[in-house]
Amino acid sequence: MSKRKFITCILVLILSISFTGCAALQKKFARKKKKEDRPVAIITTHDYSKELRVDELYKKHFLFWQSWQTELMDRMDATRKKRITCYDYTISSLMEMKKYLVGPKVEELEGFITEIKSIELDIRKKRLSKSGQYRIIRLLEKTKRQIDRKFSYHNVKGSLELKK
Repeated sequence: MSKRKFITCILVLILSISFTGCAALQKKFARKKKKEDRPVAIITTHDYSKELRVDELYKKHFLFWQSWQTELMDRMDATRKKRITCYDYTISSLMEMKKYLVGPKVEELEGFITEIKSIELDIRKKRLSKSGQYRIIRLLEKTKRQIDRKFSYHNVKGSLELKK
């Protein structure tokens, strides 16, 4: 029996070694990859003065205003949330445009802003009648034509300046 136990123990040992493998030994002696040093990122910052970029900023906000007001006119029959979002962005773009204007153009643009702000209560209503939508769209189309004509970059080029 002792010979039989000995053989059984050896068989169990051989089977356990063959099933578990030598992964631990292989892992212990495998070469590890060298960590490569990544090059340091170089970040250069430029201090562009705002005075040089006023025309670019005005053009950008003018373009934003055009797209948001067009979107507002197109989405009058959409959800209330979409109307309010378009309206808020339209007004904020006009206010940003106003920051870069000087002279009589400021008061002129302020008149258009107050005209558009006059429809705020209607825009924020949950339900808007078809006649109300029509009236708002006509007002927005009229102000859009006038602002496009009077406040395009070519017409206000001489009136642009950064206010401090």
